[in-house]
Amino acid sequence: MKKKIFVMAQVYDLTKQEISEIENEVQKDLDKYSNGGIGFKINITSEKTLELIFTRKYRYGEIDWLNYNPETIYCTDAKIITGHGFDGFRVPVYWGGVPYGYPFFMPKDEFISCYKKSAIKLGGSRSKFAEVNTMPDKIILALAY
Repeated sequence: MKKKIFVMAQVYDLTKQEISEIENEVQKDLDKYSNGGIGFKINITSEKTLELIFTRKYRYGEIDWLNYNPETIYCTDAKIITGHGFDGFRVPVYWGGVPYGYPFFMPKDEFISCYKKSAIKLGGSRSKFAEVNTMPDKIILALAY
């Protein structure tokens, strides 16, 4: 796959680095960001599609998931995918925020739009399609080019 992907505050060129190298680099940053609470893998599903898989070693409380709307994504998950806030990194197209201390979530469509625009501004490849799925134990960002 000849694409540049945006994940965890960086753009990685799949033609210049092995998948395992990228996974290791992202994992190092995630370990610093989450104290080892998040695992990371890239799954190439076809010549033009891939998945970025973030596995939580912790789980959100059951109450969060009982009230969870599948059309939304937690801000925490958005930050894990993009690296927003990691070592001072800011996504170029930010989805907004709320006062400190208030947990919140946003429509997935809003996050995907910000993610795709930020990826392009940072030098990543333009994706034709993106979908994010969140579960109590993982986050999957599927991208098609």
